[in-house]
Amino acid sequence: MHAPMPSIRPDRKRSRRVSANESGAILNPVAATIFFGLVLTIVVYSALDLNGTMTRLGPFGPVLPLIVIVWLMIGVYRGVKRLKRRAVRIRIKGPLFIRSLMNDCIERTCGILETQLNAPTIPSSMILNDILLDKMLDICARDCLRFSDIRRQIEGSRLKGTGDLVLASFFQTSVEYRKQPLPGEIRQVADTVSRSRPDLKRLLERLKKAHQTLCTGTGNLLALLPPDAKKVEKIRSTYRYRPPTLERAQRMVFALDTLAYLKATRHENVIRLERRSYDTVADQVIPKLADALNAYKLVWQDLVDAYEGPKKQ
Repeated sequence: MHAPMPSIRPDRKRSRRVSANESGAILNPVAATIFFGLVLTIVVYSALDLNGTMTRLGPFGPVLPLIVIVWLMIGVYRGVKRLKRRAVRIRIKGPLFIRSLMNDCIERTCGILETQLNAPTIPSSMILNDILLDKMLDICARDCLRFSDIRRQIEGSRLKGTGDLVLASFFQTSVEYRKQPLPGEIRQVADTVSRSRPDLKRLLERLKKAHQTLCTGTGNLLALLPPDAKKVEKIRSTYRYRPPTLERAQRMVFALDTLAYLKATRHENVIRLERRSYDTVADQVIPKLADALNAYKLVWQDLVDAYEGPKKQ
């Protein structure tokens, strides 16, 4: 008996949690700019009105000071924002800060996946479909910019993925992974370790390796669901004056095949053989992805526990 038919949910946008280093005790640049602008406006216009300068400036008298104030507000905003970033980068990173980085990183990059994996009513096929949806939209954004007809097909479907397409980070190739930066939280931990806790370098490397395994160790979707070679060649011949590379054409065919499959699941008219192939892949890779996620969380926890413990000499 097949698992319940996965539904393509259009309202999957997820609000992004603001990490502890992006808000909080450090002065908010927007609030500082508004406060500075209000104070400066009151002071400047009061001074100009008292000494009669406003009338001597002519019809543009009220506008000229405002232009100067706006430019000053822009400078204040940029200055406070830069100061905030620098303060986050160089301030002492306490144990609670490192723990908050762990929580923020796991929630931001894996929160949706973890919620789905922990829900017994969500089958592996539905989780795979959501990953496929994000992959398709990511390919559309990255590889189909100058192929407007393909882009219109995907965008015209009005299928919506997760916020920031976070599920597209899974099932990458090693080449794709190396082109992407590490999560900002891991980079901040690496900065802290290099500055004050060199004894944690081994745990940091384990964390980086666990993250790479999470994103690449469960296989590449283009290998698990390979695109038809004839379709790939057809796309390349269609744009014979500026044909896409073989790899890009494969990704584009994969995106179009995924689009057709997801639209069929929405209308519940998937061919049985096609559904079986997707279900087989889901049953094969989703448990591996769950194991990789658990291993990633454990390494994060080991690093935080070691940071909170006594420093080894």
